[in-house]
Amino acid sequence: MQTDPFMPKAPPHIPAELIVPFDFRGDKEYSNDPHKRLDSLRDHHRAFYTPFPRGMGGQGVWVFTRAEDIRAVLKDPQTFASGGLRPFAKAIGEDWTLIPVDLDPPIHSQFRTLLNPVFSPKSMKSMELVILERAEEMTTALTDQKEVDFVPVFARPYPVSIFLELLGLPLDGMEDFIEIEENILQNSGDAQIAAIRQLRDYLAGQIDDRRRNRGDDLISFAVHAEVAGRPLTDDEVMGICVMMFIGGLDTVTSTLGYHFLHLARHPEEQQRLRNHPSLIPGAVEELLRVYNVVTTGRRATRDVEIAGVRIRAGDLLALPTTLASRDPNECPHASEVDLDRESAGHSAFGFGPHRCIGSHLARRELTAALTAWTTRLPMFRLKEATIPRSSGSGVIALESLPLVFL
Repeated sequence: MQTDPFMPKAPPHIPAELIVPFDFRGDKEYSNDPHKRLDSLRDHHRAFYTPFPRGMGGQGVWVFTRAEDIRAVLKDPQTFASGGLRPFAKAIGEDWTLIPVDLDPPIHSQFRTLLNPVFSPKSMKSMELVILERAEEMTTALTDQKEVDFVPVFARPYPVSIFLELLGLPLDGMEDFIEIEENILQNSGDAQIAAIRQLRDYLAGQIDDRRRNRGDDLISFAVHAEVAGRPLTDDEVMGICVMMFIGGLDTVTSTLGYHFLHLARHPEEQQRLRNHPSLIPGAVEELLRVYNVVTTGRRATRDVEIAGVRIRAGDLLALPTTLASRDPNECPHASEVDLDRESAGHSAFGFGPHRCIGSHLARRELTAALTAWTTRLPMFRLKEATIPRSSGSGVIALESLPLVFL
């Protein structure tokens, strides 16, 4: 199967029949329709190995395509570790760790216990009015427009501005922050390393400032927090701040893009939400189920067999959680949006101990966005002759989404 001289080589312990040359970064079908492309991979493989690297390490990955297997991996951090997969600090010669995503139990639990109250339903509910006002303010600014590119005009600045305020960072730095985040997550080589160093230097200055001038923001919280009865180390503070910065600047933006692409392509469903706003919270859950954007990674800590394949210690795994949500074995017509579907579960926020800590904030942002657009702006559709393109190996995102108001 490995006859292409440009295709990376798989390790010798991988059976040839399990090798599939799928490239998260360069597959054209994935760029055209990532969710459909991933579905097609599940149609033929329960699990396979691609020699194309997905992250910074340059190593190929096992890809799992069924909900039961994805859940089993994510719920077993002893066998499938999260730590060590994001060597951002190592790339610039430092030793901090992304917290809590790059920690595994039992130490992971200490930091989740520290951070959970900050992102709890109660804490996020207190932000509902601010979130809705931001969505209404931004949609009101579009009322005179005949067409917009949804990604740069709304999907990006709306959730990013909210999270920057939570971090206590200036909104006028938004474009620079987004560029840094995109270079870290979407780029490689010198550009990626330079962006990591740039982010580290910027946050170091913010951390020093919060030590002298404590504020009511997430960076101040990290600087002055304690875990297990002790203050956080400098590396722990940096790890939390980098993780919050990266985690807060992409997933909701990406999710909004696919939700609004769907509504632009399905005017009957868009009109139904306009006529019945009470359907919006349920619609958000159904759209999250169908258009999940995250592929998360794990590393095998021991030799193990799962999904009928032998995994060796040190092998990397890729788990497209959209495939768990869209698994037809668990949900009828799983790839279709059904606004009347009764509480079908989804994997948009993951499973197990690393389940997304920001899920309560994300739900409120998505609900407020759909509410504002369907009450304050006219019907919209995809601009003619537009073919939306996607990119991203960890978080897939639309590069643009031109919408026309009717």
